[in-house]
Amino acid sequence: MNMLALLRTPPPVHTFLPGGEQFLYGRLNGRRDALVQVEQTPLPEDWFRLGPVGLLQVDRQVLASALGVLLRRLEKPPQQASLVAPNAWMRSVVVETGDLPHQRDEAEQVVRWRLKKLLPCRPEDVRLDFLTGGENGRMLVVLALDRPLSAVEEVFSAAGVHLGRMEPAALALTALLPVSAMPVLLAAVEEHALALVVLAGGKPVLLRHKPLPADAQRAEVFMTREITRTLAHAREQQGLTGPVVVWLASTDGERGTEVERWADGEPGVTVNRLAVGAGRVPLGSGVPDVRLWSLLGTAWAGEA
Repeated sequence: MNMLALLRTPPPVHTFLPGGEQFLYGRLNGRRDALVQVEQTPLPEDWFRLGPVGLLQVDRQVLASALGVLLRRLEKPPQQASLVAPNAWMRSVVVETGDLPHQRDEAEQVVRWRLKKLLPCRPEDVRLDFLTGGENGRMLVVLALDRPLSAVEEVFSAAGVHLGRMEPAALALTALLPVSAMPVLLAAVEEHALALVVLAGGKPVLLRHKPLPADAQRAEVFMTREITRTLAHAREQQGLTGPVVVWLASTDGERGTEVERWADGEPGVTVNRLAVGAGRVPLGSGVPDVRLWSLLGTAWAGEA
């Protein structure tokens, strides 16, 4: 019997992902180990704007209209749901905090004070979460402007849906990775973007998001270069040593092959392609697998 599982409230089985051109809904089964329903509706490319701290502004009317389309397709609209945020909506920084107070509120105040010289806005204007576990008092802070996130929440609330959990798509994917004693780098590749997450001791210590060049050959070169830089930075700043496992989440086989070629010249680096297994996500949905996996990962309770 898992007492921790009994004491914790499980995340909702309903989850949404409002991307740049596509608004997704996913519902997991009761065991939270498979998506049993996926719905989608298009979104105009310019329905949100980005700024130096990620999401800057959203078109409430466009979002509300698209949300209404999705909810009308459901037998029973959810009252509670999670939001998988596009990686570009959020920013991440690694800060040195030293020892933090045990109380979460007090620790957050210390983190915000450390962010004063790093952000182009007031730390009070951002919503953040932080993950301890790095070397030398370093911690990963994931943040976004509070006002546009609140606008998104208000649109959902007006439709009767309370958003609880909210996380970047790349971090949602990490729930699908098997437990590893070695450092892990997750590379999530979509058509125009690359997200990289480094995990040490099972905890994310570095998160990066980069747009990919439109040209396929340039994108492959850019991707392997960024993976190399990210690993080098993590080794230097986080003190990572020894072999590293790279997990590639991509539906583009050619890009996966290019990363495997790159790994052949990197001592101690092995590459695995992420797959969630038969029956975990619906077939023929027309949604890229990486996005389906993010929907699955945000409430995942299966065995990776």
